[in-house]
Amino acid sequence: MPAPDNLQITLAAADLKKINDALDALDAALAPVLITLTGKETQRLPKASDASLPFIRQALDLAEQQPTFAPGYVDIAGLRQDLTAWEQLQSIGRRLQPLASNLSSTSIKLSSEAYVVALAFYNSVQQAARQGISGAEDARTVLKTRFEQSTARKADRLK
Repeated sequence: MPAPDNLQITLAAADLKKINDALDALDAALAPVLITLTGKETQRLPKASDASLPFIRQALDLAEQQPTFAPGYVDIAGLRQDLTAWEQLQSIGRRLQPLASNLSSTSIKLSSEAYVVALAFYNSVQQAARQGISGAEDARTVLKTRFEQSTARKADRLK
């Protein structure tokens, strides 16, 4: 019997199809406007947060009211377009953030539950192998590779 705090999740094939279709639609709708930046490109860019929004709006309003103060290289219409698109994408991001966070939390919980049960099984296999039960040593040999790889990685990091 599962522990009461264990998640009991089953996603039907039809539900997975709906989810993937919705994600495909979202991806298709956003693909034409989204870009990918490298870490270095991201680091080099000046950052604007929601706290910068009032300043940007005021600068835009003033630039539209008094365009003579704008340097020749400033595209006021482009600024309005960028600001509008940023606000739209921020709104989409705010809607997606709780979903992404809950998806991550659920995934972490499920993986933890699976790992704990797998460890319990592995411990049982080890006990059976120590007792010489037929087939247990083969199972232990297969399962122990996960920990040997982990130990090897730790040793490599310490070098």
